[in-house]
Amino acid sequence: MRIYRTYTLLLMLVATFVAVSCGEDRTHEFLEKTEENQWTYSMMKDVYLWADEIKQPERSQFFNTTSKFFSSLLHKNDKSSFFTDSVSTGSYGLTFSLMRDPLGVKASRYYALVLYVKPGSPAETAGIERGEWISTVNGSTMNSASGKLLQSGEDMEITTSYIDYDDENGSHYWVDGDTIQMPASRLFNSRAIYLDTIYNVRDSKIAYIVCDNLNGASFANGMQEALLGFATADVTDVVVDLRYCNEGTLENANAMASALVPSSLVGTPFVTLKGKDGDSISHYTEQPVNLSDKRLFFITGRNTKGAAEMLVASVNASRGMHDVIVMGAQSAGANVHTERYDSPYGFSINPAVALICSSDGEELPRTGIALDYPIDELKEKERLHKLGSEQEYILRNIEYLIVNGSLPADI
Repeated sequence: MRIYRTYTLLLMLVATFVAVSCGEDRTHEFLEKTEENQWTYSMMKDVYLWADEIKQPERSQFFNTTSKFFSSLLHKNDKSSFFTDSVSTGSYGLTFSLMRDPLGVKASRYYALVLYVKPGSPAETAGIERGEWISTVNGSTMNSASGKLLQSGEDMEITTSYIDYDDENGSHYWVDGDTIQMPASRLFNSRAIYLDTIYNVRDSKIAYIVCDNLNGASFANGMQEALLGFATADVTDVVVDLRYCNEGTLENANAMASALVPSSLVGTPFVTLKGKDGDSISHYTEQPVNLSDKRLFFITGRNTKGAAEMLVASVNASRGMHDVIVMGAQSAGANVHTERYDSPYGFSINPAVALICSSDGEELPRTGIALDYPIDELKEKERLHKLGSEQEYILRNIEYLIVNGSLPADI
């Protein structure tokens, strides 16, 4: 009997050990190995706009990389939330369009047309300019996946090409460009105001400002200085180029918007953020300069995003569409507000926390800001002029519209 009881007790101990081995009492070990993803899941359930729609992840999912785990929690309509790694490689600072050979010489050949080079970036250091075509990377011709190579990585060698025209044959052809050494990608602080200037076109004084981003004191100070210069010069029209502006703060978007709408609107809603726990309203504020009596043009593009979109949508709604004209390409349609949350593990998550509603209370469209005049800057890709040049395709057409009251028939 004693032998039986001892044997039974041994079986019970073995069963307990097996149960522990199978995970019943290994909770601490599981939490320890997945604590980064446990933190991410907890924060997303607490602050994410679509928190109620996050499904409980499978146990195995908690062992994924944190960036992959974060992505698995995102809503299908979320185009804005992003993850920042603890060890960021930064970027080269290039905005480009990767496309098949536009001349059709080789259908399988790809080229990257440089649209924008961020100030202070490795690409600017290398001397790369808007309008150049990148034809090879480290000696290899480009393909449909080469776009990733031009975003971030080690130092590399690229070659450029350009398109010329043969008057005798009436055809375009490729010409070899330069070989350029691109420094490794890195983090850098980009100049917020890329350019501001004034053009005299017949009886009009056209103010033109290009915003790289709407971040920090760099933007706030540069914007105030530029707008003061426009007011002092008594410009007739203001052109705000946001086609490559894809980041910024609500406060800076508000400040610029407040300078472009009638001062009588101070204290009324600029945007409303509709979060899962309630609404938050940002109101127009008093500014040192007000240009609401000037005709206003916004240039948008596929990279126009977030704070730039709320700026355009709210000013358009507040001033009325009769004296605000939006031109270019459809914006990104990032109609949610994100906030940054730093983890104890070095990385940060930037989840969507609220829907953005413009000054009239309407949600920003997920399809992007509506255009008055769709204009594709790639129409003249063989001679893409520098931003600020009066020969640049979109700016040239804005000047034509101001002088003639309509766009050219061949736009």
